[in-house]
Amino acid sequence: MIEFGTGGWRAVIAEDFTFFNVKRVGLALAAYLEENDLQKKMVVGHDFRFLSGRFSRALAETLAACGVEVLFMEEAAPTPMVMLAVEQEGLDLGASLTASHNPPEYNGIKVFVEGGRDAPEEVTDRLEELIPPSEELDYSRGDFFDLIQSGRIQYFNNKNQYIDSLLAQVEVDIIREQNFKILFNPMFGVAKDIMMMCLASLRCYVDTINDYRDTMFGLNVPAPEQGALGDMEFQLAKNDYHLGIATDGDSDRMALLDERGRFVSPNQILTLLYFYLKEYRGAEGGIVRNVATTHILDRMAEHYGEKCREVPVGFKHIVAAMDEDGLLLGGESSGGLKIRGHVNGKDGILSALLAVEMIARTGKTIAELLAEIESRFGQLYFYAGNYQYRPEERESLEESFFAEKHVPDFTKELERVGYLDGIKYYFTDGTWLSIRFSGTEPLLRIYMEMKDSEEAGQILTNLAEDDKLNLAGFAELRNSL
Repeated sequence: MIEFGTGGWRAVIAEDFTFFNVKRVGLALAAYLEENDLQKKMVVGHDFRFLSGRFSRALAETLAACGVEVLFMEEAAPTPMVMLAVEQEGLDLGASLTASHNPPEYNGIKVFVEGGRDAPEEVTDRLEELIPPSEELDYSRGDFFDLIQSGRIQYFNNKNQYIDSLLAQVEVDIIREQNFKILFNPMFGVAKDIMMMCLASLRCYVDTINDYRDTMFGLNVPAPEQGALGDMEFQLAKNDYHLGIATDGDSDRMALLDERGRFVSPNQILTLLYFYLKEYRGAEGGIVRNVATTHILDRMAEHYGEKCREVPVGFKHIVAAMDEDGLLLGGESSGGLKIRGHVNGKDGILSALLAVEMIARTGKTIAELLAEIESRFGQLYFYAGNYQYRPEERESLEESFFAEKHVPDFTKELERVGYLDGIKYYFTDGTWLSIRFSGTEPLLRIYMEMKDSEEAGQILTNLAEDDKLNLAGFAELRNSL
């Protein structure tokens, strides 16, 4: 079954993610354009995953066979670069073959709508309905190069425009004065060339690791998370760098490590950049975060007299809120963020460049800036973990959480329960717990902010000992504290 989650359709290659199913999605995209009387023209991009280039050709061939003019990005491209193409070319739809930060055996399709935004649920729901049953199709493909010769598929590259859009968002001269030395890790993904061009334009000296194509991502997951960046920590600790930067497989997310190789969490990056934009750039506007992101941002927005909005997981909700309220910054605890005035989605490259500007302009280390933020807005202990459930468990879990609205016996006073996305428990002392089903994998995503790790461990114990939920495996999550 082809189902779109929060980050598009993702599936295991050769099981569900096949050339045949890519064709079915292409037929649905063409049918959607037809039934909504939209222009029959799309951009198609892809990343470095296994067979992404071939899958993107298959999608382009299907679209062209349905009368859709295809702007085809032959060179692997960052997802935000594809989104920018949709916006700049004034298209109604675009797509990229990528599974972002999923394990190597996955691939996927992200769909973008007018303005280069992630497709909202009403669009992806309709696409699912338009996907033709497999038994009604004979699998065949057109000849890609014949379609190129006929002009029905055209090669397209907006790399220069994308680089210009990135550099237009940062204060170039301030960075150039510093002669920074940076360690960059594209995690075998697509960000290398563009990041190197940008940093070279900013007169930064750059060393790289994991900078070639490896469809197995070094036998790791191309997610810029602390556990996957040990090689960077080692290099930064023993060498003289100002900053370490990592980007995920399709470069829409990023991670920072400071000059001593200490990992800077995504929540800290959000607070750093919001603080920087307000205190040093004097920018106006509030912030939006999803339900699984730090509430320190709420305290900061209140201090600045600005709005802080909470939205469901899925970056399309962040972009929509930014548009509605003219917000300055939006982000999520998984490492994605958007800055007003750039592409209508998350962009790991721009986020990294803004961080470089931050340390250049302030003259302070990341540790010094974090200490300043903590002294003014306090600190909470953030925890994120996953509980892998069996498919047959999901129905009973949904029954307990949503139908019966069961509340575990917590050892903290509960203020309210929210159901904006999954279930979220708000406690009277400002701490919180969020539990939601992953949109791409059979996992319960567990997030919380507590006063310390001991209190977080007690919350996991409360969940593990709840007879109604029957989630004894939560006790094992305590080991990750």
